[in-house]
Amino acid sequence: MKILFHAPALSAHRPDIALPLLLGVPPTVTDSLQGLAPAHKLTGNRGNIIHAEAPARMLRKDPAGSAVANLAALQRSLVDAFRETVAEHFDIIVISLANFIRPNVEGNRLYEALKTLDGAVPFVVLGAGLQGSFEFAELRQSNRNLLALLNEQAALFGVRGQQTAAWLAEHGVENTTVLGCPSLYVYPQSILAIDGAAARAKGNAANVMTAGHLSVREGAIVERGVTLAEAFQGITASYVFQDEIFAYGGFRHDRFGYNEGNSILRPEPLNRWLSRKSGVPVNFSRYYYFAEAGAWRQASMLHDVYIGDRFHGGVAALQAGQPAIFLKHDNRVSELTSHFGLPALPTQTFMKMGLAAAMEDYLSDERLAEMKTLYRRRHAEFTAALAPHGLVVEPILPAQGQPVPDIAAAPQITKVPARRRRPEGQTEQAGEEYLLRRNAPEGARELVVSFEGAAKRGGSRDPDREGFGARFLAKSGYAQLSVLAQGDNWYQAPELAEALQSTQMQEWLGGFERIHCLGAGMGAFGALAYAGLLKAETVVALQPITSLAADLVPQEQGYGAGRKLDWSGPFRDGCAGSAQAARIYAIHGADAAAEDPHLARLAAAAGSRLHPVAVAGAGAGVARHLRLQKRLAKAVLACLAGAEAAEVAALADGLPA
Repeated sequence: MKILFHAPALSAHRPDIALPLLLGVPPTVTDSLQGLAPAHKLTGNRGNIIHAEAPARMLRKDPAGSAVANLAALQRSLVDAFRETVAEHFDIIVISLANFIRPNVEGNRLYEALKTLDGAVPFVVLGAGLQGSFEFAELRQSNRNLLALLNEQAALFGVRGQQTAAWLAEHGVENTTVLGCPSLYVYPQSILAIDGAAARAKGNAANVMTAGHLSVREGAIVERGVTLAEAFQGITASYVFQDEIFAYGGFRHDRFGYNEGNSILRPEPLNRWLSRKSGVPVNFSRYYYFAEAGAWRQASMLHDVYIGDRFHGGVAALQAGQPAIFLKHDNRVSELTSHFGLPALPTQTFMKMGLAAAMEDYLSDERLAEMKTLYRRRHAEFTAALAPHGLVVEPILPAQGQPVPDIAAAPQITKVPARRRRPEGQTEQAGEEYLLRRNAPEGARELVVSFEGAAKRGGSRDPDREGFGARFLAKSGYAQLSVLAQGDNWYQAPELAEALQSTQMQEWLGGFERIHCLGAGMGAFGALAYAGLLKAETVVALQPITSLAADLVPQEQGYGAGRKLDWSGPFRDGCAGSAQAARIYAIHGADAAAEDPHLARLAAAAGSRLHPVAVAGAGAGVARHLRLQKRLAKAVLACLAGAEAAEVAALADGLPA
């Protein structure tokens, strides 16, 4: 999938020279606060780098064919060639927008870019949110135009929470889906590992990371910032700047006020200046300003907990597996913490409770367990919403949280992995598009023909890679014919049928009592489409795709590169190809079942021969989910043995179909 990401995800200057293979340069190192200004303009509010990098981090993509860009800037550069060029090079556009629904935002540039594209490339929007309380008429006309266009043309219009969705619906923008902020889905392994016990044990001695609004207005710190400063009296804490410092005093220009190597600003002049401007003693032990998200996450691990009223400051901590409590001052924080069940309370309440009591309550084992249960549901919803558009969320949920290792713990000696052995069997070339590997253990009476899925990353494929399921099939006594695609050709290249129909191959196939087909995703399509040619008795299709031909499945808008292939050949329809199979097992994510056109086509074509198996929490990546849960082999082998769907579902730890 070649994805164009529209978001300020990278803090790098764009070169003016329009030459291929050029990359933008990073900002020059600075040692003053004012020297940060050019870098700050690249992304704006530093919280943007947390949410804007999220889609590019988590979505499966062709890395060489994908890019980060600003659509408006790209349109200005390409002028009349904009629409044609973007359509030629990208399958889909992913737009991360955050809280742009507010009166002072100008939406004309993005509106004009999307209007010019005019549907040439499908696009999805993630993270759109409402900021503040106002009337729809107070929005600038350009932003109202943008909302209308997103409502009409977005393949998926993802908003942060129910409040944004309800407000937009009230004003005629109803094509929205509540998905939360994408930044919460990048590191599920960390979020499910969060434990509040260590922070609770330290009580009032805990070291806190915070962020807020120590902003200057009319010569003084705003009330919200003053309240935060009051709340942190007597607490050991570090403060993270996101955008406030550029309105501060003349000391911004002092040399050595900032160390970019560790992202730390000198605290003494800041504490003096902020104390004077706020009227309350300010004594943070450290101040941070981050140029990139990784440094932010690592710095959070030097603290016991995050407590602050900047949402993405807390997300940086959550992404590192650290506990966080959010201080609620506006609908942005309230909406998102409500959607994910994150610990949250007003700053005044935190001040009255005190640090120890607040952590004891809001970071209790019970509260965090409830948060993680809801998070699993939200992750499944998000994955399912993106799947119909060909977008695969790569990070999956571990069965259990894996705590961050204690830095003081004794080191563990890691064994050097053994050199990977070459797969067993005889490998032969089938034209330029395929490799076929035959492996028949002595005495094998049944053959499984496995079809490889789409590549996870761009570039060439290792010719010595194993076929799908080859290892557990061999251990279970099955012979295997592994079909390995040298590119994501969706088995439309004719060389495969020619190789399978050759005299030599037909003689070999005829030596088995039963033949079965197996595959996932693109491989599931191959298993279905070629089942008739192979005279397969059973087809096991994980995340089944029946076709990408527009006339057969017009609802399918994902897999942009695959849909552009020539689908006029004889093996274009998995339903037709599997018409003679005695049993078809369709193993799919439970959340995607209701509106999946491929499952509907299989049900209509196969009738009682279809055995659907729904797997909870798997989203679109069913095979990978089952493999990581160590249940893939059990589920597939049960299918090959002719088990009932309910039995397979139990083995897969899914939902009975």
